[in-house]
Formats: sequence, C-alpha cells, structure tokens
Amino acid sequence: MIPPLGPCAPFNQTVARLQDSTACGPVSGSTPLDDGLKLHADPALQAGGRWRSPAGRLLELDLETAGPGEWVGLHLDLGPLDLLPFRYAGLACRSAAAGHEVIRPCLRAGLPGGGLSDCFFPRHLLARAEPSDHMDTLHLPSCPHLPLDAEWFELVLFLPPRSCRLELHDLRLFFL
Repeated sequence: MIPPLGPCAPFNQTVARLQDSTACGPVSGSTPLDDGLKLHADPALQAGGRWRSPAGRLLELDLETAGPGEWVGLHLDLGPLDLLPFRYAGLACRSAAAGHEVIRPCLRAGLPGGGLSDCFFPRHLLARAEPSDHMDTLHLPSCPHLPLDAEWFELVLFLPPRSCRLELHDLRLFFL
C-alpha cells in the first residue's frame, strides 16, 4: 500500500483504521466512533439508534430521533493544518442510504477565543439506495471568512436531522 501523504494523511489513516475494524455501539447526543471521529446531534432530537463499522466500510448508521431538532453532524478531526500553500480542499466519498438522503459537507476552522467558521462545499452529497460516488472541491481563496492558518480544522458532514439509515463506504480528503 502506498502511504498517504500531505496534510490530510492523519485523517485518511483514521478512516482506513476504522474501515479495518469491526467497531459498533449505540448512538446518543454525542457519540465517539474512533479517535478524531464523533457524531454530535442537537439534544432536542433525542438521538438514538446504532452505528457499526463493518470490515471494508467506514460507517453504517441507523439514526433514530424522537424529537424535532436542527442538526446532526459527523465530525472528523483534522487537527492543526497549514492550508496557506493550497488552493483547493477536496472530498471524495462513496455512500448509500435506505432512501434519498442529503448530506452537506463543510470545512470548519477553529478561531482564537473558541469561535469557529464554516465553509460549505458547493455541492450537496446525495446518498441513495445504490452505492454512489461523490467528489467535490472547495476553492479556498473564495472562502475569505475561513482562516487557512486556523488553530484547528475539522470536516463536518451535516446529516439529515431525522431518523434515517446511512452508509459511508469510503471517505477521503485531499488538498491541491
């Protein structure tokens, strides 16, 4: 196997490690899935359900909600990165869902003093019954509110804030 290179190498290694595991567990309002990978849900949703990471897949999520809420996010820690030399942040994903589900990918930067800034990728990811691929890039110079030398970064996949079944077969980041 070719070792992953570049600033997203630790993230892609975390994804590969989870794909090689058989981890599973219950879902709650804040659910750690692996080092650097967490599911956070609006407490009003009263989130429950199960998640698992069968061999060869990143995540299968059976999300159950009992209340109205605004957000569910799969947070993937990228840590401190120096993105100043890069013009594009890219995302490649293979997914499936029980029905048609829309996922909104976002690059989040940590600001001094505890604030944050989000920059959403231009295209929504559509998960459907048949596994499908999604690729998108974010033109970093077009995101003036996103500091490229932020204290920390994370990729957030905003999931539907309701009961659903999603599968993430693979997920990779790249910077150009």
